[in-house]
Amino acid sequence: MRSFFNLLLVSLFFFGCSEAKREKPKPIADLLMPQNALEYLPSTKVAPFSKHKLLELKENYLKKFFSPFLNLAPNPNISEVFWIKSSLEKNIGYGENLKPIDPKMTQKILQDMQLPLYPSVAQMAIVVKDSDVRAVPSVHPRFSKSSGFPFDRWQNSMIFYGTPVLITHFDKSKRFAHIQTEFVYGWVDVRHLAFVSPKQAKNLAAMKDFVVPKSDELIITDWRGDYLTQARIGKIFPLAQKNKIWVFKRQSDGKLRIEQTQIDPQAFDAFPLNFSQKKVAEYINELVGRQYGWGGMYEERDCSAFIRDIFTNFGLYLPRNSYAQGHYGTRQIDLSLLASNQKEQILFSNATPFGSVLYLKGHIMLYLGKDQKGRAVAAHSAWSVNAGDIWGKEEYRLGGVVITTLEPANEYNGSWGRSKTLRDRILLVNDLYSLMEDIGEGR
Repeated sequence: MRSFFNLLLVSLFFFGCSEAKREKPKPIADLLMPQNALEYLPSTKVAPFSKHKLLELKENYLKKFFSPFLNLAPNPNISEVFWIKSSLEKNIGYGENLKPIDPKMTQKILQDMQLPLYPSVAQMAIVVKDSDVRAVPSVHPRFSKSSGFPFDRWQNSMIFYGTPVLITHFDKSKRFAHIQTEFVYGWVDVRHLAFVSPKQAKNLAAMKDFVVPKSDELIITDWRGDYLTQARIGKIFPLAQKNKIWVFKRQSDGKLRIEQTQIDPQAFDAFPLNFSQKKVAEYINELVGRQYGWGGMYEERDCSAFIRDIFTNFGLYLPRNSYAQGHYGTRQIDLSLLASNQKEQILFSNATPFGSVLYLKGHIMLYLGKDQKGRAVAAHSAWSVNAGDIWGKEEYRLGGVVITTLEPANEYNGSWGRSKTLRDRILLVNDLYSLMEDIGEGR
């Protein structure tokens, strides 16, 4: 009998120490929907823009794109530029080991920012490597909670190769430069920037012909065949000749070198394209299945980067975050006081399929119209949604660019204590197609 109990105790010990079986992630019904955006194209197409409107859109975009080379001055509002300062002093957060960050580390970061000296320079530069724009001069992450991955609160955005910037400051080590554009502030590795002379800036800002890639996977090399960058959707490239573009390199002295390199003209479109729902659908299809990248981390896209990169091709220069995109322009309809099902009816009557965005706190989606069941459908880059009941809530992973209804994972909601769906949380719809019309007409 004693040997039996000993065997039982040993078995229980090993059972208790063994790794628990992980439950299979529950499938989300919406992810079984067609992920081909062309299947949701409306029967009625929007009118194309006139040549005059296209030219207005192009000039408006390029004026903002090249503003660091034209009239952009360092923002003197330190609390706006360095909004992260208060969290460095109070809300420390968690690091890459998912343990609380040492306050000494955040104090050192704050000291290294040398805020009393800001702005210390006004140097024009251009990005020569797709780069993270950080809220602090550090590559280390900061999560709000120990389970906060992938939401690194020190990550602002990714900035594309070829983007003009204004350097306004350096950290103590001079490893990081603080840059400013029309869409983002933050710290970038100095090695990813090339200093631009006034003459170079004038010549670049005067360029009129640009192209945009049709694919997210095109590789750009220099004339020697050495890798330069990946031509991603949302990037624009200055055209030198029919089959050549201007490319940018950082020399050993940090200054900009401009060269030409050959491209396949069939892989690019002239910038800007005339807006069409079919072309938007083709861009969505190019991006569906891409992984989620908070703030552009891992060279992927979050919700607002997905929207921004698509509309760049049509000459619309959008802000970087979801709130600013939702409130950009004057073409919003407030849905915040409506019942959930009423929101869909407003969308069906007023929103432009493939041309309107749906904003809710912390997220933004591209409205596509109806599916065959008459449900509103959207394309978006999302990490997860919650669903549950009075017994508890669960997180259901979307994990990237997907096409869903406005209620993904709603099948896991109970009757009591249910989680709010995306549709429940929508606050407004913003018609970006109509906004482009306004810009094209000079309004």
